[in-house]
Amino acid sequence: MTAPVQERPAAAASRGPAPAALLNAGLPVVAFVVFLAVWEVAGRLVNPVLFAPPSRVAEAFGELTANGRLPQAVLVTLQSLGLGFLLALVSGLAIGVVLGLYPRLARVVEPYIDAIYATPRVVLIPLVILWFGVGFWGRLFIIWIGGVVPIIINTAIGVRNARRDLIEVARSFGATERQTVRHVILPGAVPYVLAGLRIAAGRLLLGVVIAEVFLDLTGVGGLIQTEAQYFRADNMLVGVIVLALLGVVMIAAFDLLERAFSGWKDAGRG
Repeated sequence: MTAPVQERPAAAASRGPAPAALLNAGLPVVAFVVFLAVWEVAGRLVNPVLFAPPSRVAEAFGELTANGRLPQAVLVTLQSLGLGFLLALVSGLAIGVVLGLYPRLARVVEPYIDAIYATPRVVLIPLVILWFGVGFWGRLFIIWIGGVVPIIINTAIGVRNARRDLIEVARSFGATERQTVRHVILPGAVPYVLAGLRIAAGRLLLGVVIAEVFLDLTGVGGLIQTEAQYFRADNMLVGVIVLALLGVVMIAAFDLLERAFSGWKDAGRG
């Protein structure tokens, strides 16, 4: 007689989380629909020169895609962003490891790195034009200089915070300096490096836009600037949304990267 009494609360408990899970899953969708509705109403009430509703933005997206302007701009932006990120990653890791291993050198160099980090890249544009011109290499420099500094700083901090007990154990077993760096120090620095990559992602994307707007008006940033000259708010918003989605994709990619290196993070924390 007691068995049915015990099963009912269990069944109710099993059914209980379902509505909550459904509500949690539906809230973002509802919020997005409400956002689009408010945007549509506001866009129709405002001068189209100043603002555009999502329906017009969707039409502009189709037009820019059909005539090839948007795909070409995205391709140019991705090429510059990818190469700039690769250069920033390689050089930032190398310099960060060196600065982390040699504190005396870091005390000399890091004030200059901090100064570069604090300097707005916009003020470097005239110098970049003199040094590299307004073409590809000027854009690449602006992108690289913004992304490399966070990677350097966080990598150096991670190397300095490597577990000394693990380093001593590795050396006691005859590990060379290179082996110690590869198998002990770098795994321990992974959380710091990933944090640096997250910061660098936003600065790299910002550098792409700055370079494209102020140098040769190419890529998505150049598309936005060109459409602004003709007061085409719908086309401008297409470029803004594309850049925002690109940032979201980059953050999601770094989340996957963090999960892939979760074993290294656990090894570094010990």
